[in-house]
Amino acid sequence: MRMLVFPYGFDCEPIIRHAGLLEPCYEIAALVSPGGWGLSAKNIAVGNDGTVLPVYEDLEEVEEEFDSLFIPEFEVDEVVENRLINKMMTLIPNISTVICAASLTAENRKRLEELCYTCVPSCKFIDISVNKKVEEYGLTVSSEKYPSVNPLSIPVVVIAGTWEKTDKFEISLSLRERFMRDGFKVSQIGSRHECEMLGFHSFPGFMFQKDLDGIDKIICLNRWLIQIEENEQPDVILITIPGAMQDFNEKFTRGFGLLHHLVFQAVMPDVILMCTFYLRESEKALEELSMSCKYRFGAPVDMFHMSNLFIDFQESEERNRIVTNSIYREMVSETVAKDFSNSSVPVFNGVDSQECDRMYEMLMEKLMPKDVRAVI
Repeated sequence: MRMLVFPYGFDCEPIIRHAGLLEPCYEIAALVSPGGWGLSAKNIAVGNDGTVLPVYEDLEEVEEEFDSLFIPEFEVDEVVENRLINKMMTLIPNISTVICAASLTAENRKRLEELCYTCVPSCKFIDISVNKKVEEYGLTVSSEKYPSVNPLSIPVVVIAGTWEKTDKFEISLSLRERFMRDGFKVSQIGSRHECEMLGFHSFPGFMFQKDLDGIDKIICLNRWLIQIEENEQPDVILITIPGAMQDFNEKFTRGFGLLHHLVFQAVMPDVILMCTFYLRESEKALEELSMSCKYRFGAPVDMFHMSNLFIDFQESEERNRIVTNSIYREMVSETVAKDFSNSSVPVFNGVDSQECDRMYEMLMEKLMPKDVRAVI
């Protein structure tokens, strides 16, 4: 499929940067970003093979040939979503496939799906945003009163986050590339709906299933991970947890970190990589966060990735939601080098390729020291 990506936004950047991980049946053909999103008129590197694509502002400007539409995850209000859907509908009569990873309103999903199937010839509509229930994973809820969890026999790396949009998905893809480059077989559970397009598993939908209690979610996740280990025979498992590790305060709870708690009950990680907001001169805060993980989840943080987003506290209070601003990635690297070089828990800007190499090497040293690797 030669895919046009619309609407292309900052949340979609990791997929474009790591397009080399896409399954062979997918190819990024064109990028369209709505005006005002800050990306139109730019040239974007797609993967690491030297391919560069322009970012268009309007669908009518696209010069490249494409036969499919990929709708990535995005967050806008309903009015804006309606306008974007109206534009998408103009494409459908001339393409063969729509792949939707965005959580659209029920009405907009219905509009797209109906138009796809009424076109002649029909356009295939694939909605990968729908969370599957536990039965669809070949699992059954345990009938035991106090069921036990089974340990995995291979290394487990968990990528967690103090909040959303702290580069967890980006870091997980960078680590996947490095493991694969070194010849390791990787099983992976990602935090987004698009993960199967990249050759690994999306976070299981049953973890969001409202009629499944916490104990059943823990046991089912554990059993599913055991299945993956048995079926895929990997050297390592990477797990990226969606959402926030904890509530920010009594006003901004974002699930109270419950999803993180359930995952850490289902599997004990060998390495925890925590993604955080941008902080300055806060070694102590990160050390306390590491200890908090140790006492809450049973394991401390092994290393931190610092994102380029920071919280605008005043704006957050006024808008009654977490509002973030960004700085240049280079400033993050400067801050990490200046303020965190002596931190007891290593801190990196993992989006920087060289720093990610260092992060990966430290991770590997924890999983498999160099002298052991030399023997192998």
